[in-house]
Amino acid sequence: MLRKSVHSTVFLSFLIAAPVLAQNQLAIPSILEGSSISLEMRQTSHEFFSGTQTDTYAFNGSYLGPTLILEKGSTVQMNVTNNISEPTTVHWHGMHVAPQDDGGPHTVIAAGETWRPEFEVMDNATTFWYHPHLHEHTSEHVYRGLAGMIIVRDAVEAALDLPRTYGVDDIPVILQDRQFTPGSQFVFMDGGVGQQGQTMVVNGTVDPFLELSAGVNRLRLLNGSNARVYQVGLSNDDLFFQIGSDGGLLTAPVSLDRVRMAPGERAELLIDLTGRSGETIQLMSYSSELNREEPGGVNGAGPPGGINGTDFELLEIRVVDATASTLSTIPANLVTIEPILESEVDNVRPITLNTIGGPGTPLAINGVTLDLNVINEVVQLGDTEIWEITNRTGGPHPFHIHDIQFQILDRGGVAPAANEAGWKDVVLVYPNEPVRFITRFLDFADPEVPYMYHCHFLGHEDGGMMGQFIVLDPNATSLARNELPDSNFLISAYPNPTTDWSTISYTLDERSHVSIQLFDGVGRFMKTLFDGYRSAGENETIWKANEVSAGVYFVRLIVDGQIQTKPVSVFR
Repeated sequence: MLRKSVHSTVFLSFLIAAPVLAQNQLAIPSILEGSSISLEMRQTSHEFFSGTQTDTYAFNGSYLGPTLILEKGSTVQMNVTNNISEPTTVHWHGMHVAPQDDGGPHTVIAAGETWRPEFEVMDNATTFWYHPHLHEHTSEHVYRGLAGMIIVRDAVEAALDLPRTYGVDDIPVILQDRQFTPGSQFVFMDGGVGQQGQTMVVNGTVDPFLELSAGVNRLRLLNGSNARVYQVGLSNDDLFFQIGSDGGLLTAPVSLDRVRMAPGERAELLIDLTGRSGETIQLMSYSSELNREEPGGVNGAGPPGGINGTDFELLEIRVVDATASTLSTIPANLVTIEPILESEVDNVRPITLNTIGGPGTPLAINGVTLDLNVINEVVQLGDTEIWEITNRTGGPHPFHIHDIQFQILDRGGVAPAANEAGWKDVVLVYPNEPVRFITRFLDFADPEVPYMYHCHFLGHEDGGMMGQFIVLDPNATSLARNELPDSNFLISAYPNPTTDWSTISYTLDERSHVSIQLFDGVGRFMKTLFDGYRSAGENETIWKANEVSAGVYFVRLIVDGQIQTKPVSVFR
């Protein structure tokens, strides 16, 4: 064991109104669990300050939403009703689900409609969250209050000696900054990282306090802000232990006095308050230490003044007497994380965070902004890939990918810190410090519905700093049903994605009859690109892709009755 503690008393917080000149008890969101979960997005109001109401959006309540408790291996149906009088979506951030259940920009819920995805919970125990993902409106919908936490539990986590009594010693902490008018209404500035507030709101509470017992307590931190980066620590530089990152528990607790959190990131912390009954401790953001142009830091983008570049309180912790129910130790070990080996890699995919042109042009990925009609990347089901993220802009960007969790291989050629060595779905990428991560694309493929990858500064995402990829299983499409796995030729296509042409390449052992056919993304025949005999050796056929609209296509190669297919993505 790493450290000893004693017992704890427990304090369960409930949602209360927030007076202006006094500290306010931290609101603890309610719980929804079971095989069927209903969420209603509504236009409502919330009392952040005593005697005044702020117009908000919320799930089921007045601000934010309930915490969803899910069990690994269970099947859950989500019933999501949109009553905010405009279209939106709901994305299960970090969860491994099929693309049609992911809640990205293509899965729009019209006003007054209910979306009912059903999926198996395949993820390990961790902290996720849910929020809207409608293109060009994500930033505003989240800012007005549409977000909530997801806690996944499993048997491995349940066997560990960890705090897990929700709202008692296992506390959700949703960090958000908001700007208010003198009349207590939100000030929303559309776009960029300028959307930073000067008032901290934690779980919908302004100036919050929380009573914790004098033992080991667990804080589940979520950076739910639109743009601000936090440098989280305890007052007096006390140590704490990080036990989990975005996608699950770490192999062992990591002793820290600071944890940096970009928007979208989660961190599970254990705080040992042994022997500190009667003391008051502050959970802080030491933003004066952020000096690499992180939003909210000393040199970061955003409005000057207020809490930017300063050290400020996030949450006051009041330590009360311990009881016999308090956990007394911090585990020395947590879970086993098997590293994905580079020797297993099928493909290396370069991703560059840049602009569409020179300075002053819109932010982009690989030189293009999002077009919902264009598939930017095509991934093969079952492949192991390395994504190389290079940042050519002037500031950092939190890169998020849907569908999978990844393992960071290195930052600028250096292995990640211990608290970044677990499973992640968001990584803050600095200029001139490329990040390589490795991942597997398993379980889900769909030729029509894409997953997204993007900057998680929500204004950047809405502005088009986002791309989309599909995961394809050619054997599952109608055009590949007769494909033989023992065929003695291999088809390739390059460049892929393409804008105006693609070279179809293949090698033959002997002179053979060759037919090359083109199909659309759902397997419908379009045209024959070549039909005739070809000699042994390397052969090529050029396809003029500028003759078709943007999208995903399949090239089918038939050699003496044997069939192989290759997906090709066309963008404009």
